[in-house]
Amino acid sequence: MSEQFTQAAAHAEVEQVWPENGEIRVLGRLHGLTAAAPQEGWLVQCALREPRGLCLEHPASVSGEAFEAVVPIAALAPPEAPGKGVWDVHLVNGGERLRVGRRLDDIRAKNTIMIYPAQTFPAGGGQVEVRPRYTVHENLSIDYQRVAGTA
Repeated sequence: MSEQFTQAAAHAEVEQVWPENGEIRVLGRLHGLTAAAPQEGWLVQCALREPRGLCLEHPASVSGEAFEAVVPIAALAPPEAPGKGVWDVHLVNGGERLRVGRRLDDIRAKNTIMIYPAQTFPAGGGQVEVRPRYTVHENLSIDYQRVAGTA
């Protein structure tokens, strides 16, 4: 492993992503914290990239350095959100805000090779398609898009 990635900033390192059964489940480890992580009070926070300001939060669990975060996909298309967008995923606890991503492996350009399946759900007379993905910076984000309903 190269030195640039062993010295990665504090973040929530993804080990597994499970987009199924109406949710996106993320398992991983907290990395780079200067003190022991609190075991309670963690939330997975999805922050809408544009327009800024809209954040969704759901409980997350931490045991030692391991974390599990579950985002129900139906929450990812609230009425006040635009027709399509990107949610950036963080783990938060008090003043701690960790970007969720996968940086400590030797796989580069995950955004082009790790393609997760989309899930859809009904909303507002149509369907919403949701798909987790890695960004060019190896962070985990979730794309969503409202699509016309099928007859």
